[in-house]
Amino acid sequence: MTAVIAPLTTPVTDSEIEAAAISLCLPNRAFHGADGRDPRLDVLRSNRSIDVAACPGSGKTTLLVAKLAIIARRWTSASQGVCVLSHTNVARREIEGRLGTDSGGRTILSYPHFVGTIHGFVNQFVALPWLRSLGIKIVVIDTDICIRRRWSKLDRRHRKAIEGSDRGAELLQIVNADHDLVDIPWGRGSLGKHTDLYKALVAASREATNDGFFCFDDMMIWARQALDRCPVLQQAVRQRFPVLFLDEVQDNSEVQSAMLHRVFVEGTGAVIRQRFGDMNQAIYGRAEESIGASSDPFPDPLISVSVPNSHRFGQQIAAVADPLALTPPGLIGLRKHVDDDRTNRAALLLFDAERPASVLPAFAELLLTRFSAAERLSGMFAAVGAIHRDADRDDRPNCVAHYWEGYDPQLTRADGQPDKLLGYFRRGVSESAPSGDLRPLVERAADGLLRLAYLLNPAIRHPSLANRHRQLLNLLAANPGVTKRYQNLCWHLATGKLADNEPTWGRWKQPVREIAGALLGGAAVSADIDGFLDWEDACPTVDAATPHGNIFAYPPAAPAVRVKVGSIHSVKGETHLATLILDTHYHGSHLSRIKDWLTGSKVGLAPGQKKARLRTSLKQHYVAVTRPSHLLCIAMRRDSLTAAELALMGARHWAVGEIVEETIAWRE
Repeated sequence: MTAVIAPLTTPVTDSEIEAAAISLCLPNRAFHGADGRDPRLDVLRSNRSIDVAACPGSGKTTLLVAKLAIIARRWTSASQGVCVLSHTNVARREIEGRLGTDSGGRTILSYPHFVGTIHGFVNQFVALPWLRSLGIKIVVIDTDICIRRRWSKLDRRHRKAIEGSDRGAELLQIVNADHDLVDIPWGRGSLGKHTDLYKALVAASREATNDGFFCFDDMMIWARQALDRCPVLQQAVRQRFPVLFLDEVQDNSEVQSAMLHRVFVEGTGAVIRQRFGDMNQAIYGRAEESIGASSDPFPDPLISVSVPNSHRFGQQIAAVADPLALTPPGLIGLRKHVDDDRTNRAALLLFDAERPASVLPAFAELLLTRFSAAERLSGMFAAVGAIHRDADRDDRPNCVAHYWEGYDPQLTRADGQPDKLLGYFRRGVSESAPSGDLRPLVERAADGLLRLAYLLNPAIRHPSLANRHRQLLNLLAANPGVTKRYQNLCWHLATGKLADNEPTWGRWKQPVREIAGALLGGAAVSADIDGFLDWEDACPTVDAATPHGNIFAYPPAAPAVRVKVGSIHSVKGETHLATLILDTHYHGSHLSRIKDWLTGSKVGLAPGQKKARLRTSLKQHYVAVTRPSHLLCIAMRRDSLTAAELALMGARHWAVGEIVEETIAWRE
């Protein structure tokens, strides 16, 4: 039986719900619905463990933040807090940003509460305290750096053996807390524990750990050991956090789900746990993991609360999207359009296989006719595909990059780290270009230089502060000469004179080394970072007037519409005025694989269906088709659909158009 703690013992009142709505700049009855029976009310009023299965556009994160705002006003304990966990830093920042606008909700952002990622929580409250209690120092938790450290411990013979395997450097991540290795696939069998290579991998891992170097996933392994050997830790965490909220729970891996279940739920004395997510949108992880976490599945039917009402789109897009869900929720599109009686909200655009570059201009022309200048200025448009990076296969167009030669895959990695210092600089330039605001540019430059210093000597750690540029200037304050060199570097970046050609970049390699060296405070350089400073060609731009970044501007000379281009993963959680889904290929066309669901011939997927690629394609494109509020378009090769299939599409109110010379000829 789940315990009930003081702030949740009395029912939530309508006045509290209305106050939370107003604090989030919403109408006071925003959570009640037209008839006062909105399913979100059940969530806001609940004081027990529940699983909230929320459809796209239902305002899931807003609902969670409203719930936190209500609890914050009731909370009185100075030693116990609410734990709010998300799968990614992007989701965490969204929660923090929305809570920050509410005077009461802001208290959740500070002690004794915790808002962060699952990895951040496990590190701070389980793994790192355990490692310190064992006398193990922690220098860095970074998979790339740790792998390089382990690699440096191997001799040439063992490195060659790893390079010749189909697992490569991945072998250096396979380790447990006792520095024994799990069963390692090797050839048609496993790598025997008696082999020299196996023993070398164990030794390299143990030495790197002793030096204080860890991969991100190592923390889960050490956390499990902590819970195995120190059972009271579980109750200590529950005493500190008697209430747990989990956002985007569908994206949690089996390892993460099992860990959180063990810490907060397993055995007696479980905390109040409220999980928010949508299993139909679980698109992170490998294809073989697409069925989801098995040890603690979401949602639990015994405590599930369904929120099928979407405020993002109307019923036409809802009807198109619902069959693509593995378990169709019965989507209800609540958005009303003044022109619903005469305008299609879904369009199929057919193009010639050899002319994928015509698709984006045709889509842009359509946007010019469908949206006013004010809408084009304030709204977001996007073109996305399941695969965004060229895989060098013959089945073209197999990726987003084949639709636009100006596409740069590096710019989609919002949370990831570029492979090279140039990647940081170019990302900063790209992010600053649309507004002219130089803050993103100097922040990215500082971030890259601090990472360079980290790579030069990982033992010298600089905490990650919000203002990286200011942090770097403070670190260089005692060295005015190097400070001036850094400011000069930023000026050259801002004027486009640093990363535009290889000879120019070659002249800057030594100055950036000097800047990074000054950040070490006199400590010796202990690593080779030449690869991080290597030149790499930037993706070509379509036209000199095209803005930096993956923004397709049309027409190029005097842009009247701009379209964000990227992967489906990169727009998860976003709302667009219009979304174009580009067909991509991996073991066949993604959209052709799911065309029976697009035509309405099939609905959902049987629970026992284990076709991993089909499951993944359905999930990814369910996410994609539920992004737009006003217009959904899909682009497929002309030879992808039969006449009978096109007739089925028409019967489901898809407008069908053929792209000819970058314009659309609509079929009757």
